[in-house]
Amino acid sequence: QEAPAWEPTPPQERLIETQEVLADDVVRLVGFGHLCPNRMLAMALDVYEWRLMKAETCRLAMPLLALLKRFPPKRLTEVVTFQLLAHAPPAGSRDGVKNPPPPPAPPSRASQMLAIASLIQKGMLDLDVLWQYLDPSDDMLAALGSTLMSKHEEEVSQVTKVDLGASSNTKDRDNFDKNFQEFNDATYQKVRIAAALVSVNCWREAHSVLLQLAKYCKPALNHFIRSALCDLLKWLVYPLARTLAPAVKSLGDAPRPAPEVDTTFGCMRRFEFGLEALEAAEAIAKDGAAGKQGSTINGTPGGGQVAAPLALRPTADFEELFPQIRLVLDHLEYFMHTDVMLLTLLWRAVLAHVQQLRKAAGCDPDSTTPVTVDDRIVALIYRHLLPACSLVANNPFLNDTMWSVLQHLGVFQRFMIYSCWEAMYDGFLLKLVYERTKAATRQILKRVVANAEKKDLIAHQSHFHLCKLCHANPIPCIESMLKDVEIGFNVNMIQPYIECTNRCADMTVDIMGYMFSRTCSKPSSSTRSLLNQADANLAPWLVNLGEFIGRFYKRHPQANLEGLLTIITKQISSEGAEGKSTGGGESLYRVVLESLIEHMGGLQTVADMNTQQLLCLAGGPRLKGASVSLGAQDDTSKKDKARKALLTALIGQNLVPVLWHSLSQQRHYFLSEDFSEAHGGSAGGLKLLGLLFDGNHECFLKVTEFLMLACEKDQYAELVPPLGQVFSMFEPSLAFLAIRQGLPPFGRPAADDGAGKAAGEPAAAEQSATLTELERVVRLTLPEGFEEQGLTVHFYMTFWRLALPDVFMPSEGYERAAQQIQAVIKDIEVKKKQIERKERDFVHNRDYKGLRKEIAKLQELAAKLQEEHLQQKLNHKQVMARLEQEKSSWFSKPSPKATALFVSEMLCARVLTSHADALFCSHFVRMLISLKTPGFQLLDFYNSWTIMLTQCIRSCSEREAQIFGVFLREMMSYVVTLRKDEATFIAESKENPCFHRNYYEGSAVVEWTQLSDIKKGHSKWEGRIYKAIATGLASDEWMERRNTLLLLSQSHESYPLCEKYARSIASSIENLRQKEQYIDIKTLANSLCVKLKSQKDRWVDVQPAAQQKDVGARRSDDAASAAGSRKPSGSGPKSGLGASGAGKVDGDSIKVPSETPQRDRDRDRDRDRDRDRDRDRDRNRSVFIAGGGEAGASGEKRSRRDSEDVKDGGVSGAAVDKRRAGDMAPREERLEKRRRGERDDRGVGRSGGGSSRHTGEYRRSGR
Repeated sequence: QEAPAWEPTPPQERLIETQEVLADDVVRLVGFGHLCPNRMLAMALDVYEWRLMKAETCRLAMPLLALLKRFPPKRLTEVVTFQLLAHAPPAGSRDGVKNPPPPPAPPSRASQMLAIASLIQKGMLDLDVLWQYLDPSDDMLAALGSTLMSKHEEEVSQVTKVDLGASSNTKDRDNFDKNFQEFNDATYQKVRIAAALVSVNCWREAHSVLLQLAKYCKPALNHFIRSALCDLLKWLVYPLARTLAPAVKSLGDAPRPAPEVDTTFGCMRRFEFGLEALEAAEAIAKDGAAGKQGSTINGTPGGGQVAAPLALRPTADFEELFPQIRLVLDHLEYFMHTDVMLLTLLWRAVLAHVQQLRKAAGCDPDSTTPVTVDDRIVALIYRHLLPACSLVANNPFLNDTMWSVLQHLGVFQRFMIYSCWEAMYDGFLLKLVYERTKAATRQILKRVVANAEKKDLIAHQSHFHLCKLCHANPIPCIESMLKDVEIGFNVNMIQPYIECTNRCADMTVDIMGYMFSRTCSKPSSSTRSLLNQADANLAPWLVNLGEFIGRFYKRHPQANLEGLLTIITKQISSEGAEGKSTGGGESLYRVVLESLIEHMGGLQTVADMNTQQLLCLAGGPRLKGASVSLGAQDDTSKKDKARKALLTALIGQNLVPVLWHSLSQQRHYFLSEDFSEAHGGSAGGLKLLGLLFDGNHECFLKVTEFLMLACEKDQYAELVPPLGQVFSMFEPSLAFLAIRQGLPPFGRPAADDGAGKAAGEPAAAEQSATLTELERVVRLTLPEGFEEQGLTVHFYMTFWRLALPDVFMPSEGYERAAQQIQAVIKDIEVKKKQIERKERDFVHNRDYKGLRKEIAKLQELAAKLQEEHLQQKLNHKQVMARLEQEKSSWFSKPSPKATALFVSEMLCARVLTSHADALFCSHFVRMLISLKTPGFQLLDFYNSWTIMLTQCIRSCSEREAQIFGVFLREMMSYVVTLRKDEATFIAESKENPCFHRNYYEGSAVVEWTQLSDIKKGHSKWEGRIYKAIATGLASDEWMERRNTLLLLSQSHESYPLCEKYARSIASSIENLRQKEQYIDIKTLANSLCVKLKSQKDRWVDVQPAAQQKDVGARRSDDAASAAGSRKPSGSGPKSGLGASGAGKVDGDSIKVPSETPQRDRDRDRDRDRDRDRDRDRDRNRSVFIAGGGEAGASGEKRSRRDSEDVKDGGVSGAAVDKRRAGDMAPREERLEKRRRGERDDRGVGRSGGGSSRHTGEYRRSGR
C-alpha cells in the first residue's frame, strides 16, 4: 500500500498573501476585459456555494471571500437579491399558449442559503435589506400560522367528541395532518435563511430572524429550522455528554469511533464558522475596537439591538453550557421530538449535573439520598424535555433515561415537575396528544376483564398496551383509569385494573403516586363531595379510590409513599386543629390510609366478624389472617416488602406522632360544642357524628395495630412519644393501647420489673424506669382516693398492661385453622392429579406449577401457625403464673365500692374500645374467677356492670353498639352456662371466694352462692338490660333504634334468654318492623326476628301456656294478686327477680305464684270449654238472624249455656232473664258485663281467669 502524498502546510501569512494576489488578478482581468462586475460577482457566489458544500475543508473558498470583500456590501447585496428573486419568462414567449405555466417559485436551495448566511455572518451582506425581498410575506406567514392553529383546535374537538355520524366527516378528518405536513415541509426563503443562519452558528442574526418569525407562526414546526436547532444543540452538548459513558466497543474489543452528532438529517452544518467569527471579534475586542453590532429586521424586535451572543460555543462545563442551551430551547420549545438522540444527550447532560451535586453533597453513589436542583434545571425539565418526550412514540429507553435523572430528586420537587408538566398539555400538539392518549386508554380499558383468554389479544395483553401509552404520556393515561375507578360502575374491576399496571415503568409508578396525592389534596366541593349528604355515608368514589390506592401500592411496593402520606396527614390534621366545621370534609381521606394499612400492611379486617373470627383475635397475626382469608396465599417476600415500605415511609417522615396527635385533636373536635352547634340542628346530625367518630377511632386502631405488627418491641418503644404526652392526648383506654406494645413483657417474673435488678444490665434498668414513669403518670390520671376505695394501683396497671392473648388461649382456633389448611391442600392435590391424568407433559404446565407453589405456601403457613401457637401457649402460661402470684394484692379492701370502682374505672373505660378489648374484659372477669381471686364477688359484680354499662347503650355509636353486643353475649353466656349445668356450677364455685354471697372479713361465717341465686340473678340482670333495650327500641331517633338492633344482633345467642323478656323484645321488634319507614332498620329488624325465633328452644324461666298469652296482652289478674305490688302491663320490667322459686339476693324479697300440674290441667280444660262456647255462640247467632227468630235447637243451646253460666257464677240471674226476653246486646257489651260480674262475684278464679283471657283475645282480634 502506497503512503499518501505529502502536502506542505503553508503558513497563515503566505495564505493571506496568496488570497490577496488572486483577488488582485481577478479584478485586473475584469477591468482589462470590460466584464460586468455583477456577473462576475454572481459567478463568484456560485463557485463559493459549490466549494462550501464540499465535505472536506473549504480552504479553496477563502480566496473567493477575499475577492468578494473587494466590492462594497451594497453591490453584493443587490446581486444576491437578484439571484433570490423569481424570474418569469418574457411575456411574448407565452403568446398563443392556452394554459401558460405558473410562474416559477423563488429559489431556496440549501447550499445557496448556507453561502448567503456565511456572508451575512462576515458582514458582507445587509440582512435588513435582503429580508424585504424574501418570500413569503408576513401576512402570508400569519395566515399560515392561524390556519394551522384553527385546524389543531378542530382536530382536538373531534377527538373529544363522540360523533354518531362519523361517516359524514371522514373527508375532513385528515385536514390537520395535511396542513401540519405542508408547513413542516415548506421551503420558504425566510424559513431557509433562518435555518442557514443557525447552520453557520450566526446566532445573533438567527435569533433576530426567529423572533420575527415567531410573531406570525411557530418557526420550530418547520423541519428545516427545527433540524438546524437540534443539530446546534447536539453540537453544543456533545462534549459534556460524551464524558458520561465509556467508549462503546465492538465485538472485536476494538473501540468504535464516536458517532458524529453535527447533524442527524443529512444537512450540511458549518457551526465552526461561528467560532471563527467569535475568535475574530474577541481579537478585535482585545485591540480596543468595538465589537460588531447586532442587526435589526424591519426595526424589530425592540427597534434596536438584539441582546444575543455573536455565536455559541460548545463546552463541557455545565454552568457555562446551560445559558447557551436555554437560548436555543427558547426558540425550539418542545418540538425536538423528531430527534431522539438530542433528547438523550440533554437528559444525560442534566444527569451529569445531578451527579456533580450528589458528589458535592457527599452522597454515596449507591444510596437513594435525594438532591435538590435549582429552578433553572426544573424549568428546563418541565418546559422542554418532558413535553418533547410526550410527543415521542413508545420508547422504553428514553423513559428509563428520564427516570435515571428524576429518581435522584426529592419527592416534592418531582411532584412539582409533574404538576407543571401536566399544565403544559394545554400547548400546541400536546393538547391533541393528551386527548388521543385518553381516548386510546378508554378503548383499552373497555376490553379489560378479570380472566382474559389468550385468543383475545387486546384483553390478554392489555397491560402491555397500557404501559406503552404510559411510556410517553402517563398523566392522561392514569387520569382516565382513575376516572373509571371513581365512577365505580363495577368495583370488581379494581383488581383487573391493578393487573394492567404490572409492567409499568418506575417513572409511571411514581407519577401514579403524584396523581394519588393530587386527588387527595383536593378539598371537598359541591360537585365532588366526600360525604353523601342524603345518607351521611362515605362517597362511593372515595371508597373506590382508597381501595385502588391500597391495592396499587401492594402491587408496587417500590413506589415512594412520602408524598401521599404527607398529604393524608395534613388533611387529617386540618379538621379539629383549626376548628373547621366542614361536615365530614378533608379528614375523610383517612380511608386511603386505612386501605394502605389493610393491603400493604397485611392487616385484613372484617366489618361484621363471626364468632370464630372473634375467637381468633386472641391469637397471633397469622391466625387472624387465616381466620379472615384462607385461600390463595400471597408471596411472603412480597408481603414483607410491602409492609416494610409502608413502615419506612411512616417512620422516615416521622408521621406516627403527627397522626396520633391529629386523630386525637379530631376526636376532641367531634365531641366539642363547636361541632354540636354546627351539626346538631341538621337532620342526620347524630348519624354524621357517629360516622366521623367511628371512622376516627378505626383509623387510630388500624395505625396502632399496624405498628404493633410491623415493628419490634424496641423499635415501637422509640416511636412512642413521652408517656405524659400520650396520656394528655388520649383517654386511658387509647393511651394504654398506644403504649402497650412498647412496655416490657408481662410474662416475665415480677422481680424482673422491679428496681432490684442488677445495675450491670442496662436493658432491665431501662424497662424498670419505663414502668416507674408509667406508674407516676397513671397516678396523675386516677381519681382521688382510688386506693382508699379498695383497689390497688398495681391491679389497675396490670389490667391495662394485659392484652387478650395474655388472658385467653384460642387453641380451638389454631386447630380449626390447621384443619382448614389441610382440607385446602387436599383439594389442590385432587386438581393436580386431574392435570396429571389429562396431560402427558404436565410438569411444564403453568397451572400445575401454580398448584405446586400454592401447596408449598400452605405448608409453610401451617408450620408458622404451629410455631405461633407454641409461642402463644408459652406466653399465656407465663402470664397466668405471674397473675397467680399477684392476685392476692389486687383487692386491698373488698367491698361494693371496690367492685363499683373496678367496673367504672377499668371495665367501662375499656370495653368499648375494640372487639378485642370487649373480649378481653369478659375473659379477664373469667380469669379472675378461675384464679379464685380474693375480694372479687360475682353477684355484686354482675349487679354493678348491668347498672353502669347499660347506660352506655343510648349514647354509643354503631361500632360501639356492636362491640357492646359482643361483650353482653360473652358475659351472659357465662351465667347461662352456670345455670343450665349444675355440675359446671358446682365445679366453678367449689371453694371459690368469687362465689361468696356477701363480702366477709376475718373468720366470719361464709354463705355461698346457690344455683337458685344464679337463676334469680340472671332474670334480674336481664330485666335491667331490658329497660335500656326497650327504651332504645321505642326511641324516636333513627340511630338509637338501629344501635339497639345491632346490639341484639350480636348478643341474641346469650341475651335475651328469659322467656318474658325475650317475648317482649321479640314483640317490640316485630312492631318496629311493621311500622318502620327506613329500609335499613326494617331489614335489620326482620333478620333479628328470625334470629330470636331460632333461640326459642333455649329460653329459660318458661311460663305455662295459659300465662304466655296473658304476658303478650296484659298481666293476668291472678299473677297480679300473687306477685303483690307489680306495675300495670306495658310499664316495663320490674327491678325484682322474675324467676320462679323463692330466695333472697341483695335484700330483694321475691314472691312468685305457685304453679301446680293440677292448675295447668284446669286451665287447659277451661280453654277447650271456651272454644266450644264461642263456636256455638257464633252458629246460634247466624241461625237467629237468618230465620228471623229463635230456632228450637238454638234456644235449647242458649238455655243450656245460660244454665252453665249461672252454675259457674259468671252471670247473674237478671242477666239471664233479660237475655231470654230477646234483648240481644252487642257481644262486646255482654262480654264486658260478664267480666265485671266475675270480678264482683268470684274475684280471681279458674273460670274467671279463663273468661278474662278469652275477652282479651277478642279485643286483640278486633271482634
